[in-house]
Amino acid sequence: MIGVDATNLVAILNSLEDAGLVRRSRDRADRRRAIITISPRGERLLADLDRALGQLDNEILAPLTHAEREMLNSLLTKTVMHIGAECASAQDGACQS
Repeated sequence: MIGVDATNLVAILNSLEDAGLVRRSRDRADRRRAIITISPRGERLLADLDRALGQLDNEILAPLTHAEREMLNSLLTKTVMHIGAECASAQDGACQS
């Protein structure tokens, strides 16, 4: 669904778990299914990153009005959705990472 190969996703989750940013547990109803939750440490880091990115957005987009920022976000979202749709329908694995 997110365009990341399962093998790569496992490696990413292993790294996040090793860093104490996520927790992995098994679903009691289906032992094949892993449940991934963000840890308190991960929540703090995510909040810090969100603040830093918000400040960066404000610096970079300072010349734009609020309406212009909304339009830019809308256009970028539309572009990403288009790319995502193309990747979902790709038969040659071109969008796999």
